[in-house]
Amino acid sequence: MQTQESSPFFSKQVISPTDHPLTMHGRFTRLSYIAWFGILQLFFSFALLSLSVMLGILNLNSMHFSQHAIHSLSGLGQTSYILLSFIYLYFIFVVMTRRLHDRNKSGWWMVLFLIPIVQFFMAFYLLFARGCSKANRFGHPRPSTFIEKLLAWLIVITFVIGLFASTSIVSFMLGTGEIDNPTVIIQKGTEYF
Repeated sequence: MQTQESSPFFSKQVISPTDHPLTMHGRFTRLSYIAWFGILQLFFSFALLSLSVMLGILNLNSMHFSQHAIHSLSGLGQTSYILLSFIYLYFIFVVMTRRLHDRNKSGWWMVLFLIPIVQFFMAFYLLFARGCSKANRFGHPRPSTFIEKLLAWLIVITFVIGLFASTSIVSFMLGTGEIDNPTVIIQKGTEYF
């Protein structure tokens, strides 16, 4: 019989039928955490973009924000944004709590995200800390599904490519003299404000 550590990457892994990924109860491995965090980011970004287009705040033809629509945002628009934000925050808390549970930590550790410098280290902790390999007070280890592994690796690869692309663009612009120094980058990037 194969254990979780010795099973191949693409093997079928049985997950408890009572384990629902979007509830606070249970555990997430690193790959499951990255996958669900990425899914939530994409879903929220798409929902926010759709809501902005529906309310007339964003014009897709010119890719500009309408100043009049932002100032005259109706009560329904404000309520929609607030509701969308609360839904997003709830599910982010769920994903982070499940990741903390994998480390045998309480979800109350998320309070550390309210401290400005500590939140940076907490984000790395959630990404890189290895979970408990055996059952802990939050249940048995939940193996990542194939889809979660695939999505997590696609997100990681996309992030690395994006990082290299953005540094290459800045390096090229500095080398050609189009941008003189980082202060000019900030000035050119914030001209709108």
